[in-house]
Amino acid sequence: MQTTQNRAELAHEQAFAFALAQGSGRERAEEFAGEYVNVLEDRAGEIRYPDAPAPTPEEVWIS
Repeated sequence: MQTTQNRAELAHEQAFAFALAQGSGRERAEEFAGEYVNVLEDRAGEIRYPDAPAPTPEEVWIS
């Protein structure tokens, strides 16, 4: 079972890798990864359709 901290770390790593793949520098990729984790934390407290998945890094990147 994943803990909240492990999920946040995994999300951070995925978002960081995605941003690097999009051509961002390390500093901007780190910033984006932090923003992505914040979005996930904000959405965790929202009441929404239960089967709706968390947004992907791509979806957050575009918005």
